[in-house]
Amino acid sequence: MTDLELLASFRATGEAGPVINDWKAAEEALSTAFPPAFKSFLEAFGGAKFDDFLRVYRAGAENEYADLVANTVTARHTMEVTRDTIRELLAERGVKPSQLICWGGTDNADMCFLIPHEDPEQWAVLTIIGRGREYDLYEGPVESYLLRILRGDIVSEVFPDDFPDEEPGYERNPWI
Repeated sequence: MTDLELLASFRATGEAGPVINDWKAAEEALSTAFPPAFKSFLEAFGGAKFDDFLRVYRAGAENEYADLVANTVTARHTMEVTRDTIRELLAERGVKPSQLICWGGTDNADMCFLIPHEDPEQWAVLTIIGRGREYDLYEGPVESYLLRILRGDIVSEVFPDDFPDEEPGYERNPWI
């Protein structure tokens, strides 16, 4: 099974059905081309909330707090003006905060990003604590990072000790 399939096998509640993402509008607004693996991830989990804590955004969500583009624009600005350490980390990779893609966030204001790379297979995941200097950097796709966090294979520097639950799951909300 792929990591995406393993992630989808977790206990799920909520409305099943296709997750509609407006890829064309999102890519134009954010001046990027999303990797195929990321599109597959959002087509499966856009709008979902893991363990009632971590929301995955959707490209074209009606709710601005769950919209990939709106959250990315806001988060990019935050990274440019308040996070020196993150700017330095990105500069080492040849990336600017204005290139980050904010794919999710938590109830604690933690932000989950994709760091672009010219090779679509080499995009990385960066998760930044809402208040503080801690971050996680994962060299791989979103679904692999999230799966490893939920299984406890990775202990996050960002997420609280009570995330994930002992039996992690997610609530589907494809129309948020």
